[in-house]
Amino acid sequence: MGVITVYSGKGGVGKSTLARFLSISIAEQSEQGKKVCIIDTCQNSSIATGFLKDRDSFNVSAYDWLTGAAKPSEVIQKFRDNIYYIPSDERVDDYADWVKKNVPRPKQLDVLRNKLEPLTKMFDFVILDTHPNENSDVVNYSISASNFIVIPTDIDMDGIISAERSVELVNEYKEAGYQIDYGIVFNKVEHKGPKEKSLKQLEMFRNRLIENGIPEEKILGSIRYSQKVSTSKNEGIMLNDLKDVWSKNIMEDIRIISNKVFLRGKGASLND
Repeated sequence: MGVITVYSGKGGVGKSTLARFLSISIAEQSEQGKKVCIIDTCQNSSIATGFLKDRDSFNVSAYDWLTGAAKPSEVIQKFRDNIYYIPSDERVDDYADWVKKNVPRPKQLDVLRNKLEPLTKMFDFVILDTHPNENSDVVNYSISASNFIVIPTDIDMDGIISAERSVELVNEYKEAGYQIDYGIVFNKVEHKGPKEKSLKQLEMFRNRLIENGIPEEKILGSIRYSQKVSTSKNEGIMLNDLKDVWSKNIMEDIRIISNKVFLRGKGASLND
């Protein structure tokens, strides 16, 4: 099983949206029916709402499963064929406190890795959607449990700085002996309006990352942006179900990224 964490220390970069559509992309592209499950560890519960469900409609959530109060079968929700998720709620922020009280200190960092073990027989890939906070213990549990970290950033200096700090965090784990890799995705790239200016800034920030020591192959690509990403959700329609050119282009961008992510996250292509 490949475990992929989607993480950024900056909010608003499209982290949860990227996590959702990565899962959809692998299910659509896989010829062998590979199954993916997203685990939401952010209190906003954006995975559930992004899958057009009321965040308050669940009796149990990720917190109940993480603390042993619910079985996986009780919290796993099915979105579509091969796409599943575990919703979250505001209690997930209390999980770190629960761990400190109930798990011996030497075992705390790997608590989520151990918790994921039963899911290895159920899913080919697990995606962890995280809260945008580099000091969060739950973020660190997620990183230590993962094979690959997807770091989204927007075309903004704050986003780029956050991406660089996220890379530093991942490298700390690598230096400590964790078998983990990462890739950066430029997300929400404007292709309308002042397109030329936006693409010039993308190239400028891309060069900055490389100059600051991030290997070029770690930059996975870019995903264009359209208001349809948010308006389709508001209208109760999934972006991948729309047939207009812009929606198709965005989904094609995501498919290109997802193939690279899951190739590196598990060491095999989607159709192996």
